[in-house]
Amino acid sequence: MIKLVAFDWNGTIFADTYAVYQSNNENFKLLKIKPPSFSDFQKYYDFPVKKFYTAMGVSSEDFDKNTKRTASSFLKNYESRINKIRTRAYAKEALKWLLENNIRSVIFSNHVIDSIKKHLKRLKIEQYFADLIGNTAADLPLQGRTKKDRLKAYMEKHRFLPSETMIIGDTTEEIEIGKELKVISIAITHGNVSTARLKSAKPDYLISSLKEVIGIITNC
Repeated sequence: MIKLVAFDWNGTIFADTYAVYQSNNENFKLLKIKPPSFSDFQKYYDFPVKKFYTAMGVSSEDFDKNTKRTASSFLKNYESRINKIRTRAYAKEALKWLLENNIRSVIFSNHVIDSIKKHLKRLKIEQYFADLIGNTAADLPLQGRTKKDRLKAYMEKHRFLPSETMIIGDTTEEIEIGKELKVISIAITHGNVSTARLKSAKPDYLISSLKEVIGIITNC
C-alpha cells in the first residue's frame, strides 16, 4: 500500500520545461558556448548540472570557476520567465485524490525552497503537500547530488518503508533514486528529459499524464 508520494517539482508538477531550457541557454551564452537545440537539451540534461554543461562543451575548469555566477544568472533568468506558468495537466486532480485517500504528498526537488513556496502559494496548491524537501542555495545542484539523501532521511524520520513509497519525476535522476532506495518510480514524459532516455532508464512506470498516477496507485 502506498503511503508516501514524492513529487519532483520542475517539469513534473510545474510546467516549466521551456523556461529551464531558455534559462540554461542564457548561461551558455555567458560562458561563450553555443546553446543547444531543445532536442539536444532533452537528450543531455542531467544532474549534477555540471554533467550537462560539460556535455555541451563547457570545460570542467570553466564550470567550476563560474559556479556561483551561473547559478545566480540561471535563477534570475528563470524567475523572470515563470510568473504565469501553471501546473501540468491533471496535477490538481491527482493531488486532491491523494489527499482524500490519506496518502502523503511531498515535493523533493533540486530547486530552491523559497521559489517553490512562492509558486505553490500562487497556484493555490500548497495545501496538498505535507512537506517540501528542497535546496537552500541555488548553486548546490550544480556540483553534486543531494536529492536522494534528503528523501532517504525524510523516509527514515517519518518511518516510511520503501514498499510504501513512490517517486514521480521527469528525469532519469528520479528513476535512479528509485532503484537506489528500492521505491516505486514513475517517470513522466514531456519534461526536461526525452522519452527515449526515460525508457532506457527503466522506471517502474512510464506515464504521459499525472492522471495516470491514480490508476497506478489503485492497482498497486
